[in-house]
Amino acid sequence: MPRQSNGLRLLGVVIILIQLFDFIIHVSTDQAEPIRIASNIVIIVWIIAALAGWLNARFRNISIAAISTYLVLNIIFLTQNGLTNPEQGGALRTTLFLLVSLTVALSALFTFHTSTSVD
Repeated sequence: MPRQSNGLRLLGVVIILIQLFDFIIHVSTDQAEPIRIASNIVIIVWIIAALAGWLNARFRNISIAAISTYLVLNIIFLTQNGLTNPEQGGALRTTLFLLVSLTVALSALFTFHTSTSVD
């Protein structure tokens, strides 16, 4: 994997912070769903591995696999638990949709800018 610019490193840190925020929301509201937490861990481990330079030539493939796994785990969660949250009076899972969309978009940006950057 090519070296990342400071901007890409910052983007990686922002993605990790989003995952930690999502995890904190689950724990603080006593709604710690293992499948959602597992999806957070997938992204955190992937970003740390990418920032540490451990992925090298397989960076793009591993990145796509990590993002896809994250997305599939969240889709499985929605399939099992529905689009609304009974803990919030049946409200649409807006925060989930926002955090997942943001994570996927920023992760794609991180992946494609990192794999195409050349020093």
